[in-house]
Amino acid sequence: MTSASRGYLGVMLAAACVTLLLAGGLLGDTGSIGPGDWQYRELDALGQAGLLSGHPKGPLSDWAGGLTRYEAASLTLRAIEGLGEAYKTQGEALHRIAQADVGAEQPMPRSVTVEDLARVEKLIEEFRAELLTMGVRVDDLESALRDALERLGKVEAEQKKHKLGGYLQFRYQDDNAVDREEFLVRRARFNVRGPVSERASYRIEFQLDAKEAGKARGSKVQLRTAYADYELNIGRLRVGQAKVPWGYELLESVPKLWTAERALFMDRLFPNQRDIGVQWSYRRSATSPQVDVGIFNGTGINASDNNSRKNVMARVDFPVRNGTVALSGYVGENAEGVAATDQDRYGVSTRFRRGETQFMGEFVTGEDMGHDVRGWYAQIGHPISKRRPNLLFAKYDRYDENTDAPDDLFGRWSFGYWCELDPATRLTLVHERRKPQSSFSQLGQWDGDATYVQMQVKF
Repeated sequence: MTSASRGYLGVMLAAACVTLLLAGGLLGDTGSIGPGDWQYRELDALGQAGLLSGHPKGPLSDWAGGLTRYEAASLTLRAIEGLGEAYKTQGEALHRIAQADVGAEQPMPRSVTVEDLARVEKLIEEFRAELLTMGVRVDDLESALRDALERLGKVEAEQKKHKLGGYLQFRYQDDNAVDREEFLVRRARFNVRGPVSERASYRIEFQLDAKEAGKARGSKVQLRTAYADYELNIGRLRVGQAKVPWGYELLESVPKLWTAERALFMDRLFPNQRDIGVQWSYRRSATSPQVDVGIFNGTGINASDNNSRKNVMARVDFPVRNGTVALSGYVGENAEGVAATDQDRYGVSTRFRRGETQFMGEFVTGEDMGHDVRGWYAQIGHPISKRRPNLLFAKYDRYDENTDAPDDLFGRWSFGYWCELDPATRLTLVHERRKPQSSFSQLGQWDGDATYVQMQVKF
């Protein structure tokens, strides 16, 4: 066990012991600290930031009008614990963003700042005698704080950089539906992102990919993403062309998709996964539900609105044991006058992990193009090796494009395996067994099984 780990364990034990001693009146009151004292104000600032572990976020005066020095010292230990938890969460979120994971579309947790660490440093020095009496190894605390300050300085410097990222996908596929066996550069995506100010940041993304089978050969170039984020006092505001926050798979970055393809109903009901509008996201803590609300044109990417109405959506993602459950709703209209059709979708999404086994599934029902529609998928995966990240998986997705019409269902089994050859390179093998019914609108494109092998490189 490292010195820092032993010090942290000592802090936790000391915090528990001093709580019992204070409750039993075994430590005397060696002076009162009230709202007019700087020590109280510093603890109050940490409390309002939600960094006093085990205590509710908000003003200190809500639950402590005055403090003894030992009580203040105990709260200093709670602040150290809270800083550690927040710093860990912040680091995990930064890692997900750097890896372009699903968290890239999630609001960042409350950041630990240099000012927070400076406050705790002052409080440790002020209550050094009390902390020593409580059995805390103060030297270890100060050493850990200095290390955290150094690391935080590096993180803040990294956050201020403008970054270029993206990925390339190369594929061999044998598609019986179009009777074609070919090599292709499936997709090349490039993005640049970075800060503009302390609260504002941006992301711009371009994509080059192969045209769909049956269309003119070649590739197409698209502006996929162009948005600005602004961190509010409560939540984050996103303005521009961005992913519609629905469920899980829609928000999952392509490099992380197990099959390298989304369920067909996702692509049909949310073309290009993006739209132009305004979004607000809020999550109080890592264990709290996340709320997303958005207003969009409803016409997808790179297109102006086609009516006077705006489409509205909302999503709430609830943490549960071993996973999360999200409820999503989207209400809008496409076109106007006699050509107007409803664009309504309602869905529930689940994601669980038990040991190394992962499961994700979603169900959607609503209206699209003048018809009642319904779709769902379920996928389960388990690694077969511990040497590197990998997953053996099975997925089934189903789409009914008109629940009132017969013989128009699409169903697909996808069986496959992916493994990361290194942190930047993923190899994916998938076999699709497709079962479109005779009246399915895209029968010619999907009436046949397919197999593909894909190499993906991130940068």
